[in-house]
Amino acid sequence: MTWRRWLLITAAVLPAVAGAVAAPLLLEIKEHRSICGAQYDSVEAALTSFDVLDAAPAGAVAAGGRDRDCGDTDDHHATISRSYRTPRQDGSPGGIESFYRNLALRNGWRLLPAQGECVVKDVENTQVNLVVWVDPQRRDTYEVSASTWPC
Repeated sequence: MTWRRWLLITAAVLPAVAGAVAAPLLLEIKEHRSICGAQYDSVEAALTSFDVLDAAPAGAVAAGGRDRDCGDTDDHHATISRSYRTPRQDGSPGGIESFYRNLALRNGWRLLPAQGECVVKDVENTQVNLVVWVDPQRRDTYEVSASTWPC
């Protein structure tokens, strides 16, 4: 076989092999984006009547805009979050959590009795939960998020 013929065969076969190897990965990426898009729609729908992520206790200031994450390619759970800073480092995590829990409960969310403090809102066939996380190292920073992750 001549070197020119070998080059032509390689040029014809290599793209086919690369395509066969890449196709499953590309299909998984497409599926992930599709499912995440639907999950984001559910989270946005839960926030439509009252956007709890835009609310803050007295003195708290948003630390940037919203973050969106749907990074788990196996489970496809979407999260939309927002971080805040309080004016003091001695902010009460319990007070911040109570603020958001009570606000959500007054605006159509509900407490799951079997899950303790889990606050959820049902959107079609998806349950969206509200999570407040206070940074234990910097008690002046916290994040509030709405997510399709289960409680």
